[in-house]
Amino acid sequence: MKHAIEIDGERRDIDIRPMDDEFIVFRKMYVPPITRENLTAGSPDDPSCLTDFLHSDAASIVKGFLEKQTRAMGSCAILAWDGDGVIGKMYFTTHEMWEAFRQAGCYLCVEHESMPRMIQSLSNDEIAALLASPSKTLHILCHNIGHFDTRYHGKGIASAVLDEMKRWAKENGWRTIEIDSCPDVVPFYALGSQHWRRSALEKRGFYLARDTVCPEQQAGFRRQSIERILTGQFKDDDWDIKTYPGNIADVKRLAETSDWEAVIDRDYVMAFDLQQ
Repeated sequence: MKHAIEIDGERRDIDIRPMDDEFIVFRKMYVPPITRENLTAGSPDDPSCLTDFLHSDAASIVKGFLEKQTRAMGSCAILAWDGDGVIGKMYFTTHEMWEAFRQAGCYLCVEHESMPRMIQSLSNDEIAALLASPSKTLHILCHNIGHFDTRYHGKGIASAVLDEMKRWAKENGWRTIEIDSCPDVVPFYALGSQHWRRSALEKRGFYLARDTVCPEQQAGFRRQSIERILTGQFKDDDWDIKTYPGNIADVKRLAETSDWEAVIDRDYVMAFDLQQ
C-alpha cells in the first residue's frame, strides 16, 4: 500500500509492504533509511552499539532467525520504504514464540544480547513448533518510524504500517493480532518500542485482552519521567521531547486530570480480532 506524506514541502509516497527474503532487515534503525548499502555497515551517525552489533556473531544469529520466520510464516515484519530505503518497521512473531521469549526474560530488541542467546537455546524443531502457532495469533514485538529522523514522525506512517499488517495477517489466515500497551499518561519516549498507548489502539479497533503489573524498574522509570515533566525538569528543546512532539503538554494534561499514580505500573496486552 502507498501512504502519502509531505517532507520539506515535497510529497513522498511511502511504500508499505511485508518484508520478504529479498531484503531481511535484522538491525535497529537509528538514522534512516536502511538500504542495501548500509544494512551491514551502518551509517556514520549511528551509535557505537550498532557498530558493535553488526560486527558480532549476534547479527548473523538474528538475521538467520528472521529468515526462518519469514520462510515459515511468509513474513515477520512490515516495512515502510521511502524510495530505496526503509524508514519504518514493525516486527512480529507468533504468540507462542513471544511467550517463549517472554518467559525466558528476553528483551525483545534485535541488538540486545538476550535475543541471540535465546535464539541459540532453541532447536530447529522447537522453533518450527512455536512458529506453527495453534492459536493463529501474531504478537507485535517492536516498531519504529524514523527513529532519529523526526521528519517522519507524526505523519500517520505507524498507523498505515499497522493497517497493512492487519490486511496481510487476515489474508494469510491469522485470527488475532496482539500488541503490548501502556496507560495513556506514559510519555511517548518512555513507552518502549514494543508499546503503544492504550487509547490509540482502542481507536484502531483493539480491545483489552490481558492486564498485568509491569516490572518494578519500568514502573519507576515511567513515574520518574512524569515527575520530571510536571516539575519542569524537561524543556521543550530536550532531545527526548523534540523526538516525540507533544510530550510535555500531553503528559501534563493527563497527569493533572487523572489518578496517574494508580495506573502507571499497568501493562496491557491489546488484541485485534481479524475475524470481525
